[in-house]
Amino acid sequence: MSRAFIPDGYTEDGFIAESKGVHEAVRFKFRPVLPEAVRALMHNFYEKTAKAQSDIVNETLKRQLVEWDLCDLSDTPLKITTSNLCRIKKPLKDRLFNIVTCYEGSDDDQDSDSQKEDEDLNFDELLSGESDGAKTPAEKQLEEVKN
Repeated sequence: MSRAFIPDGYTEDGFIAESKGVHEAVRFKFRPVLPEAVRALMHNFYEKTAKAQSDIVNETLKRQLVEWDLCDLSDTPLKITTSNLCRIKKPLKDRLFNIVTCYEGSDDDQDSDSQKEDEDLNFDELLSGESDGAKTPAEKQLEEVKN
């Protein structure tokens, strides 16, 4: 879930849907860049050289991305390094940067949504035959407090 306030150490889940013929779907965790830092990063951004712009994007992503599910051609997970970031197709890298800097939100992740629906079921009650298994609002709130 995205929040407007960014506490220290806060991370968000991100998702970028597949772009046919360009890149696969990507799931990732990131620390949103604080507004003052975004302003500093973007100050005169378009007047900078292409190399300086790339350095800003790569360094920001390297520092703010916590994890991702990108893999190489043999399905080996890729580490978040400058050399790997330099090899990501531009449309995907631009989306990652825009999401991390809060210019854009993530795409809706249908797989994640269906997994959350499964987590909302109270299997004890469901299997007892005494309810439809859906958690009550109070149970959901109690679970959120625990997390």
